[in-house]
Amino acid sequence: MTDRYARVMTPLTIGGVEIRNRIFLPAHTTNFGRDFLPTEAHVAYLRARARAGVGLIFVEPLRVHPTSLGRAGGLSGADPRALDGLRRIVDAVRNPGARIFVQITHAGRHGPNEVDRLPAWGPSAVPWVAGGEMPHAMTRAEMVEVRDAYVRTAELAVAAGFEGIEVHLGHGHLLHQFLSPAANTRDDEYGGSLENRMRFPLEVLRAVVNAVGVRLAVGVRTSVDDLMPGAVGPQEHRIITRAAAALPGLAFVNASVAAYQWPSIGHHVADMAHPSHPFRDLTEALRPEIGNLPLLTANRYRSLSEAEKTLARGQIDMVGMNRAHMADPDLIAKSLAGREGEVRPCVAHNFCIGQIAAHQPISCMMNPGVGKEQHWSDPPAKAALTSRVLVVGGGPAGMEAARIAALAGHDVTIWERSGSLGGKLALCASGYGRGDIGAMRDWLCDAVIRAGVRIGINRDATVAALRDAGADVILLATGAQHDAGYLADASLLSPQMALSQPRDSWSGQRVALWDEAGSWATLSVAETLAQAGAQVEILQASTAPLWSVSLYSRMTALERLAQLGVIRHLGMMPRSASNTMLTCRNSLTSRETTLGPFDCIVHSAPGVAPTGFQDALEQVGLAVRTIGDAVAPRTLFDAMQDAQAAARSIGKAA
Repeated sequence: MTDRYARVMTPLTIGGVEIRNRIFLPAHTTNFGRDFLPTEAHVAYLRARARAGVGLIFVEPLRVHPTSLGRAGGLSGADPRALDGLRRIVDAVRNPGARIFVQITHAGRHGPNEVDRLPAWGPSAVPWVAGGEMPHAMTRAEMVEVRDAYVRTAELAVAAGFEGIEVHLGHGHLLHQFLSPAANTRDDEYGGSLENRMRFPLEVLRAVVNAVGVRLAVGVRTSVDDLMPGAVGPQEHRIITRAAAALPGLAFVNASVAAYQWPSIGHHVADMAHPSHPFRDLTEALRPEIGNLPLLTANRYRSLSEAEKTLARGQIDMVGMNRAHMADPDLIAKSLAGREGEVRPCVAHNFCIGQIAAHQPISCMMNPGVGKEQHWSDPPAKAALTSRVLVVGGGPAGMEAARIAALAGHDVTIWERSGSLGGKLALCASGYGRGDIGAMRDWLCDAVIRAGVRIGINRDATVAALRDAGADVILLATGAQHDAGYLADASLLSPQMALSQPRDSWSGQRVALWDEAGSWATLSVAETLAQAGAQVEILQASTAPLWSVSLYSRMTALERLAQLGVIRHLGMMPRSASNTMLTCRNSLTSRETTLGPFDCIVHSAPGVAPTGFQDALEQVGLAVRTIGDAVAPRTLFDAMQDAQAAARSIGKAA
């Protein structure tokens, strides 16, 4: 299979560092740090990706200055105490044969020190978003201080054993802020014209190259388009990249997209609503500007096949696959062995980066073992005691629990009431821009078969049937039920009912979408029906839209809904329905308003987890554990994590 991926497996040399293949892991914040220092979670997480065949790993950004430390889960490049932990990371990555670079940055106006309460610094007193913290406009002396901090962090990277450094000029970080007229309103030699706006970033880059460029490879991470008005567009980014590439000693250019500002940043980690590698053409346009320097790119590459096709175009030298390696660290090894169908797919749900926005350690909806590499082996270790396990429910939680339990050596059977596995996943995948969810269903269905799970469809799980089944352990993964609450008599449609109707039936319809979930289900219904020609109006008691959707996906989703003409009634709670009219109460003023007429009312709610069945099973002495939405309606990630935790606990010695 290596011939199929001949370009992927061709070695590449960057700044004297020979890399075994053309796949790299881009730098990404993990929030695994403690007090701004590396932890064993970093070591285990990156070791797993290095062992599995990644050619080059960029360690997450080292913050160069105390004013940029942000949350304590990040990493400081200004603290010598970080050195030992960084050396452990380097050893963990180098020993399996991968090469290791590190990104260095100052976050600027969106990176205040949240522990010491130091203010954010920026080129000008312009907040990153309306209502955001007002940054301190840097003086020339402070600019010199930060430039020197970059050099000190670069020296720390050399001492730790890193083989390369990436200076971040993109994603709206400090140096990008100097480049952008949306953030830089200075009237001195560092603001105004593009030449002036480039001055400080190039001074920093030149200082780093001059200090350490002969000892390791120094390159830049840049954006190809800020994707926002009044900022830096593709033409100026090409000029900026040309100037950076012209610096003697620069070793590579790593191109990304977007700036750290609403809604631009939602595109730099493109979710499932985007096509594959949506900004590849803009990256390839940089080739004439950088000569023969290696050009790296990332953004929604999901398979070695996609990477191979991009490399075959002859403009890009390495492809970054970050989320794909969260979903399956063994992506490369499986693909090279001809087992592409076994690769656990990234569905670009963006739970991972949503965790960063929530100041939590990253993980993955498809692979909740991300961040738990020290404790959860993949595949799981064989159980000390094997059991007969019966899983009731063939949705995602049920299938994942069955898969893990079978891999741990248990005798596992699934009972599914309907005629097929997958729960609501197939219907979810039918929503506009949600097709990747179908890959999740397909992979889980195949994975339980590969693991040797017996599958019984059209099986009704009664108390008597389960008592007679002879299982040692029963896992209930029966999901939650839709609950219309006090509008139960209003003929409401659930999201599943709405999505199951023919698309052309929605054209010209006025639809009220009562939202109590703020979830992907709400978004899917709103976008799908609006795309089908309906006038959709969302009513919700909360004043924050789509609150359960990860921040980065929420940004671009709200942009799309606005373009579709979806109307949002924030702070409006439906109280009663009469024929085609809805009476709503304002959650702030308690005033009532009548809206309508509507052709249909869709109710998106978390649902209710029934407990009666679990109680009945426990009353007859059966060993039962409930997982997923059957415990409490939450997210797909919670369902998958519940499933793994429950399955891994079976048969453990006390």
